[in-house]
Amino acid sequence: MGLKRFMKDAGFSAIVALERSAGSRRVSEEELSGCRNFLLLQHATALGTVVHATPLIPALREAMPHCRIAVAASGFGLEVLRNNPGIEQLIEMPSPLRDWRGAGKELRRKNPFRGEDFDIVTTVGNERTRVALSTLFAGARARIGFTQVPELYRAAFAFDYNKSQIENNLSILPALGYPARHFEPQMFLSAGDVMWARQMLADEGVREGQMVAAFVTQTSVTQRKSWRKERFQAAAEFLVQRYGAHLFFLGTASEAAAIDELRSGIPHKTASLAGKTNLPQMAALLSLCDVGLTLDTGTMHVGRTVGLPMVIIAPAWSPPLEWLPLNNPRYRILKNAEMKVCPPDYVIDEVSVDEVTAQLQELLETYTPGQRRSG
Repeated sequence: MGLKRFMKDAGFSAIVALERSAGSRRVSEEELSGCRNFLLLQHATALGTVVHATPLIPALREAMPHCRIAVAASGFGLEVLRNNPGIEQLIEMPSPLRDWRGAGKELRRKNPFRGEDFDIVTTVGNERTRVALSTLFAGARARIGFTQVPELYRAAFAFDYNKSQIENNLSILPALGYPARHFEPQMFLSAGDVMWARQMLADEGVREGQMVAAFVTQTSVTQRKSWRKERFQAAAEFLVQRYGAHLFFLGTASEAAAIDELRSGIPHKTASLAGKTNLPQMAALLSLCDVGLTLDTGTMHVGRTVGLPMVIIAPAWSPPLEWLPLNNPRYRILKNAEMKVCPPDYVIDEVSVDEVTAQLQELLETYTPGQRRSG
């Protein structure tokens, strides 16, 4: 062990001792399984990471029907978890990644469990040391979950690459003494979000019974994945000619120009909502679409929360187990090559237009267009 790491470990051990002297105590494994109040932290900076943490909430509710769950969140966490009926309180906080002291002060001020025992839980994506430091002296009995600072935790986890993101998060249940079963990611829509999405379809001229398709053609620059625009255009032509589809393109404001360039090669009316929706509005629109064609990116994970049937064009260098919805008939994952690393200027040329259109056709034969907008 290096001197720097030794000094850090000694410092964290001293912090734990100081916490205990201030009233906190180390709980036993038996006591850990008796907890019924949970404060989850959600400060992950990747949208997919936040989405894949949502199954832990129904899993806790199923294991302990009378438990209380609060979430302290920033960034994407606030939008993804808005309206979640499994959460008693959603607490907006500054991100501890920018200001862990300020976040800690806010956490202590807004703690919903004053006078009651509670445990702090950190899912995948919330491992950073600053997240752990923001929980100091918050009054929790124990910290449980994924962390880079195991010295501060009663039950500390490291990511297991033999499991998916969801499975990793659900592995917290056995530490509490309960079995874990799979839950799909969830977002919950307000009536206003759905009304907005329905009005958007009407404003864009979607006819009663017309098939609506969502296209996600751009990805984060930090994990660049691409399929040639001519192939997206060919898939769009297939959906319009065969099904009379109305196409919506989704993305961020920074992706709008690339989306418009792609749309300019489609000789049919399409709509771009790039940068024009918040996440609940995006989810609401996807909930009204019949099918999606998407790269492996954040918007795809939002589509999963509302059960949108999707063809997913996956890159050769990314392990599908970690992020993708495997073995689910709603999702057709096309990944035709294996690479250990992403080469420069990589394009997913190993996935053909014919494969994509065949999978779109199968989905539309299985999930009848129009049913998702009924009611």
